[in-house]
Amino acid sequence: MQIKNVFLGLSLIVMGAFASPISVNGQLSVSGFNIVNQSGNPFILRGMSLFWDNWGFESFFNTNVINTLASSSWGSNVVRVPIHNLDESRAKSMIDAANNAGIYVIVDYHSHCAHRNASGAKTFFGNISSYVKQKGYKHVLYELYNEPLYENCSGPTDTQSGGSLTSWASIKSYAEGVISSIRANDPNGIIIVGTPNFSQGTEAARQSPINGKNIMYALHYYASTSGHASLRTNLLRAKCNNFPIFISEWGTSESSGDGNFSLDMNQAWMNWIESIGVSWANWSINDKGETSSALNGGAGSGGNWSDGQISASGKYVRNLIKGLNSGGSLASVGLSQTNVSCSLLDGPTEYEFVRTGAGLFGFVVQGENYLDSVNAKTVEYKNAQNGMYMAPQNTGATSTLSFSLGDVPARGSYYMYARLAANSNGTLTYSVNNGETENSVEYTSTGSSTTFAGFLGRIDLPKQGENNLKFSWQGDVNFDYFIIGYADSADSVNLNITDEPFQSLELPSHILKSFSFDSRSRLFNIPNGSFEELAIYTMKGNVVKKINVKGLSTVLLDKSMPNGLYMAVLKKQNYTIPIRIKLLQ
Repeated sequence: MQIKNVFLGLSLIVMGAFASPISVNGQLSVSGFNIVNQSGNPFILRGMSLFWDNWGFESFFNTNVINTLASSSWGSNVVRVPIHNLDESRAKSMIDAANNAGIYVIVDYHSHCAHRNASGAKTFFGNISSYVKQKGYKHVLYELYNEPLYENCSGPTDTQSGGSLTSWASIKSYAEGVISSIRANDPNGIIIVGTPNFSQGTEAARQSPINGKNIMYALHYYASTSGHASLRTNLLRAKCNNFPIFISEWGTSESSGDGNFSLDMNQAWMNWIESIGVSWANWSINDKGETSSALNGGAGSGGNWSDGQISASGKYVRNLIKGLNSGGSLASVGLSQTNVSCSLLDGPTEYEFVRTGAGLFGFVVQGENYLDSVNAKTVEYKNAQNGMYMAPQNTGATSTLSFSLGDVPARGSYYMYARLAANSNGTLTYSVNNGETENSVEYTSTGSSTTFAGFLGRIDLPKQGENNLKFSWQGDVNFDYFIIGYADSADSVNLNITDEPFQSLELPSHILKSFSFDSRSRLFNIPNGSFEELAIYTMKGNVVKKINVKGLSTVLLDKSMPNGLYMAVLKKQNYTIPIRIKLLQ
């Protein structure tokens, strides 16, 4: 990928000062996972997104801003134009400005509720694509739906109401109708489709993609929100399955757009993204003064900003755009090549369950990683694992979360654990594979300020491989995560639930930093004195080995143990931490 970037940089020099991204690359298209240029070579778009075109930031939608972003001082080859009220005049003026500046433009219906205005979206994108045809433009990308959120939302900026999250089925149906209106005029333009749950549910889309060419799917993240790190697994899974992703919005900040700016977390993300080779647009060009703002407060919308007017976030992103779009290496902008081999998906990883609830067997199922939900919402909370938990919108109604559990090793009865907070005792009902098995388990009150993490009961999984789960409950109950594993089958007679509570708490940060396991050397590094016992189980719950680790900082597993997947369980007093491991020779 870096060789192609260098070649592009040399091409710009040879062609002279007037060579622009559009003149060099022409009509873009999608080939497998990649965007390719008119010559069929992979091409990466990197640039900025403008802010919402309301709330006093309309003034940034002007030619000076576009020209500044396209200039050598920034080096953007794309600008994203968020239009929340389908203002055709504003969209067309930005399309013209980007064309004159020689860069690509994403026309984005910046809505959390676009599927409720399908007719308006069809008219808008139909007219925009007609304008593109009339002008003979080749630089326009169409983003149909910024961030889908709630199924029954009430308007483009609504992030609070609507019950269940908008399903992929609703988004797909909406998108197919809008795509038809675009294709009537522009048969080749790239179309970006939003995905469930703030455009984080790319796996739901990958399992049921839209038919047609030059269609991509949006992935949004905010680097300083710890829970968003799991989205990197979605991105790699998409790459390895030739499922085209466009990161049409990402922020250096927390997901609020404000809060912390973690350089380490941003670097981890950008190393990953640039090693894979994904197009992106950063949020955003404005002087609101929040962490994700590229400009400091009062910088204004006149363009040609001085360094003193550019925020820490803006300088960080500008360095990436300018360096990489001019053909610079990863090292030249402070990044490094990261291992993005598809083989990473074959073994245990920190984030087995991607953010749509589809994942491998035998690990934590995060509450927010659902495929679908009813009467439940995601709440950010620093003490929850991955920084998020699920809460009911209406405590008097039934809440439902659906997940897909893959790679179940065998049909059988499995133990189920959960971390939750509940103000009273209650019942959790579950259904597997649309009622193939159904049952319920009881949970107890944790009071108003404590959480319970422990055994709930057994769950019957009726088939090997993939099983679809649906959990339902009533009342004021917040769910952080579930654990489903350790089969109660013929070869697990040594596993006694009274002896093995498996209360699973997230690893404290000081433990996480010093814990590691190498699959080939089979060496555990654990914090000295932090645990009392290390137990190894097969994935069906059979006890393989128990080791006293009091006072130890390293443990070497027996080389005679067969290769394969195991559960390593670290124990200390009243809690245990299960960790999935893989043994290799």
